[in-house]
Amino acid sequence: MAETVHSKTGTPRSSEPRPLLRTLEGVVASDKGNKTIKVVVNYQMRHPKYGKFLRRRTVLAVHDETNQAREGDTVEIGECRPLSRSKHHRLLRVVQKAGERAVQVSAEEIMTGKAPEKA
Repeated sequence: MAETVHSKTGTPRSSEPRPLLRTLEGVVASDKGNKTIKVVVNYQMRHPKYGKFLRRRTVLAVHDETNQAREGDTVEIGECRPLSRSKHHRLLRVVQKAGERAVQVSAEEIMTGKAPEKA
């Protein structure tokens, strides 16, 4: 194992990468922020008394350094040190890209008012 010595404290430091604490998979709900995406992670939990399985979700703010994830993409994220007040996860990879929107509207259709209404 290759070790280096930290110059200020004198403690040995390993050159091996630190393992990730925990990885999760979710869907990008919003990519509006710069270098920040919101990811929805769905999970199931069992009710403590009745035993019924309940569907739950959590929305996490995730650091996306290269702004590569888009809304609807399935992504893998990992825990990391706190990057801001709300960001404690980093984007590891985009598992699956979201398909194109079902209806592609041209600029002419929007200008003439023939474009379908957004629901």
